[in-house]
Amino acid sequence: MSRILVVDDDPAVLRGLRDNLTFESYDVLTASDAERAYRLIHDERPDLVLMDVMLPGMWGSELCRRVRAEGVTTPIVMLTAKGDESDRVVGLDLGADDYVSKPFGVRELCARIRSILRSRRDAAGDHDRLAHELQSAADVQRTLFPRQRPALRTLDCAGVCQPASAVGGDYFDYVPIDRARVALALADVAGKGMPAALQMASLHGVIRAQAAPMAARLEELLTTINSLLHRDQDWGRPSYATLFYGVYDDVTQILEYVNAGHPAALVVRANARLGHFSLDATCPPVGMFETIAAAPARIQLEAGDWLFVYSDGATEAVNANGDEFGRQRLIDFVSRCEHDSARSLCEGVLEALAQYRGDVRQHDDITVLGARVGRVAS
Repeated sequence: MSRILVVDDDPAVLRGLRDNLTFESYDVLTASDAERAYRLIHDERPDLVLMDVMLPGMWGSELCRRVRAEGVTTPIVMLTAKGDESDRVVGLDLGADDYVSKPFGVRELCARIRSILRSRRDAAGDHDRLAHELQSAADVQRTLFPRQRPALRTLDCAGVCQPASAVGGDYFDYVPIDRARVALALADVAGKGMPAALQMASLHGVIRAQAAPMAARLEELLTTINSLLHRDQDWGRPSYATLFYGVYDDVTQILEYVNAGHPAALVVRANARLGHFSLDATCPPVGMFETIAAAPARIQLEAGDWLFVYSDGATEAVNANGDEFGRQRLIDFVSRCEHDSARSLCEGVLEALAQYRGDVRQHDDITVLGARVGRVAS
């Protein structure tokens, strides 16, 4: 049974509407002033509000504006003796769903109520279906992330992705190439939501398929990814991604990498005197331009070094004052984790970001990948 709140300071109108709506099998609440109506809207959560425009203490149009500003989405039908178009426009602009001029026919009013409630139920059904589809998409997307970490003698690696919504455009992976090499990837696809998630799935497919065949040809791999994403620009939407991609050799402990417009990855040295290094961009984001020149770079890693890759959602997380977490806090955090496992580091970073944000909503996907170089057992 739908619940309707009727608000009118005329006792005869209030009683008449209550009796007629009760006859129509509605559960009816009544209020004769704006303050009581305001409390009932929040406490009783009616399915629809019938409200006179001219109420004692506060006009109905002002009450409508107030509850809409607080996020209340309950349908509101304004009742008024004023018939001017300008009055109706003001009420509708303040958030009313319909406007009925007095005197009105009860049958027409009930028909309007049925129509509004029916549309509301249909919208709720559509919302539930969409929520179910998004949850299914999120479940599928989670299967694209690696489930097992590579078994290497000298590298402990882990990654975590925390989307800002049900699905996102961030992606990380570690793909075994052979017994001694692994590909490490972290990408951030332009855009948000489902379009970015679909692009992320395409990127995942290319990397998984080409990581081994092109392990020694990173420039060619980036050219292939670039062509794939740039081709989708023809559909009229942004189609590019920042990408950090590296191949780690378990024997030599050398990381060969390309950085396509991605935030500079961190190498935090075990030797504190050496500090940290930034693995800066070596080329533009993939997909942004028709062609790309992606010259790989190399770095020799040592036992105890950290490689830390992240999406910009980590450094751009903001607190209640609007201040960003920033890169330096990230460097300081990684530097303090010299004895942690890769999994502990990644989870610790997400926890630190959550504490820094406090009650501020996460506005961007956050993905981190940590890899710590160990010693070979003698």
